[in-house]
Amino acid sequence: SFQAKHGQCNFPQNAPAELTKKFPTLARFCYDQRLEYKRLYHRKFYSDKMTLQVFDRDVRCRRLKEVGFEFDRKLAQWYDKYHELVEYRNDNGHVRVREKEDPSLHKW
Repeated sequence: SFQAKHGQCNFPQNAPAELTKKFPTLARFCYDQRLEYKRLYHRKFYSDKMTLQVFDRDVRCRRLKEVGFEFDRKLAQWYDKYHELVEYRNDNGHVRVREKEDPSLHKW
């Protein structure tokens, strides 16, 4: 599984081709879960009724949180870069990313 291999549950927003090939539906799944989470908490804020559909959505969101899934897209993007930096450090022994090696990670 993605979590077993990478030690976390946040599939990158703009995943490299190799990851997309290994996990073709995971990006869409993550997108859909974040959308459901927004709907759930928008509904909770404006309504006090707990329907079966809302309850089911709530349970699924809590289970995803338990395994470390990040629903906030901006925070998930931050974690994407963090994990890239950890991989870079593991490969290179330091975190001083040169711009010519990886402009995006260097800027972050």
